[in-house]
Amino acid sequence: MENFEKGLVSISRRDWSFDRRGERDESRHNEKVKEAIRDNLDNIVSDGDIITADPNTRKKVKVPMKSLELPKFKFGDGEGGGIGFGDGEGDPQPGDQMPGDGDGEAGDQAGEEYYEAEFTLDEIQQMVFEDMGLPRLRPKESAEIDSENPEWNDVRKKRSTNNLDLARTVMNNIMRNAGDGRGVVMKDIEEQDYRVRSWEYEPQPENNAVVIAMMDISGSMSEQKKYMARAFSWWTVNFLRSQYPKVELVFVAHDTEAYEVSEQQFFSRGAGGGTKCSSANVMALDIMDDRFPADRYNVYPIHFSDGDNWGDDNKKCIDAVEGMMERDISQYAYVQLQERSSSGLINEYKNKIKDERMKTCVINDKSEVLDALKYVFSPDE
Repeated sequence: MENFEKGLVSISRRDWSFDRRGERDESRHNEKVKEAIRDNLDNIVSDGDIITADPNTRKKVKVPMKSLELPKFKFGDGEGGGIGFGDGEGDPQPGDQMPGDGDGEAGDQAGEEYYEAEFTLDEIQQMVFEDMGLPRLRPKESAEIDSENPEWNDVRKKRSTNNLDLARTVMNNIMRNAGDGRGVVMKDIEEQDYRVRSWEYEPQPENNAVVIAMMDISGSMSEQKKYMARAFSWWTVNFLRSQYPKVELVFVAHDTEAYEVSEQQFFSRGAGGGTKCSSANVMALDIMDDRFPADRYNVYPIHFSDGDNWGDDNKKCIDAVEGMMERDISQYAYVQLQERSSSGLINEYKNKIKDERMKTCVINDKSEVLDALKYVFSPDE
């Protein structure tokens, strides 16, 4: 047996994970920021700066949020074994912000620290829309559109460095050489050996849907109520456009009479006078019959009103909504802006229409817009 000189050998391995520490910390910080934003979505949804922003731009939205709390170390004098415990509060540290009550005279304590996080509209919308979807969405006739994703389903004889199918090119060269008596070898690639991949846009089934948005613009609709309706409608429109390529949008405004308006007019138009909600429902029924029959479209009428309807008009409203149900609409949503002490239209709907496709909800404050959106657009119901 050979004798080896004894010695010390050191084996080490570099921990490459430390090289990515900054990237991991940044990713963790960004996730914490998004969690904080999700916890505050009810206020963000009703933010006027977001609602008035142009969804077609890449504009950044600044969202105020509390600064993330960082851990602090407090060094003791070493007594008591060096390990201690307490109630979790700890003593104030230099630079800590102390809360003030915000009322009364000027105080001598600093307030809670805030900073602004920048997000694009797409990022904000993604967080708002993640739990939303069109309920009872069913396949309809003539519901095929060209897919945006190409299908690589064709191979052609054409020399091109783009989309070259190398495996098929080599195989054709070998087969040609073998057929010509040169053996099973790859050499002397010629024009006839080349194969390139090509694609086609395959038709994909899509669900046709139409949303008929109706808004009360009568004199009883205060600016706060109109703002809540516009906030709900704005998020509805952008949600549908981001998720469904074949969703049609129709806008109807009404006081005692209904008018089909543009999207811009729907969000900005004001009026006065009395209220006849049936005028909007009757117009929605006519629009369905003329342009969006329920055998071809999933129809979703949504009506915003404060419930202050002309008393004799409630029955006409119910008749028009029942007519939509008979035409097999997917869902009807009535969103009442502010609770009323009197019965109002919402109770008439609840008492007279027992169909599960009828959804009613009340928004008393702009912070409740998000919950109403998730209720109306719940894909599980």
